[in-house]
Amino acid sequence: VYRTAIYCRLSREDGDKVESNSISSQRAICEDYIARHDDLELVCEPFIDDGYSGVSFNRPQFKELEEAVRRGRIDCIVVKDLSRFGRNYKETGNYLERIFPFLGVRFIAVNDGFDTLTAQRGADGYLVPLKNLINEVYSKDISRKSGSALAAKQKNGDFIGAWAPYGYRKQP
Repeated sequence: VYRTAIYCRLSREDGDKVESNSISSQRAICEDYIARHDDLELVCEPFIDDGYSGVSFNRPQFKELEEAVRRGRIDCIVVKDLSRFGRNYKETGNYLERIFPFLGVRFIAVNDGFDTLTAQRGADGYLVPLKNLINEVYSKDISRKSGSALAAKQKNGDFIGAWAPYGYRKQP
């Protein structure tokens, strides 16, 4: 039986798909998956990085998860999909192909149908690095698009703030 933890992440850049990627949705998908598999035992509360980009692995709850793995408290990590784990092609691949196998950690991405216990380098095995590459490109693309949209609004003189400055009140 694997001592299992759930990892969830949502960044501000994922704003176009907030409902499908919401923390509660990710958690429910992972909990349901774990409940349907007798070899997985949920041993702790989910590790949740809300508001953190997947491009960097320097996230507080991810660091806590890493520490729990290194201390031997967890030997299986479940995520909704690979993009929730990370959007950095090299780093994500490093964790999946080197670090986790070295530490004896099973990794499962539910919606991608990826499980390191059954993963193989066949036709499907090459999809994971490709998905990781696509996730990184998507992150860069959405960042560029949101930056250019903001610049266009600023150039047109459109309102780009949501809150009044400290000490002021917004007029309806």
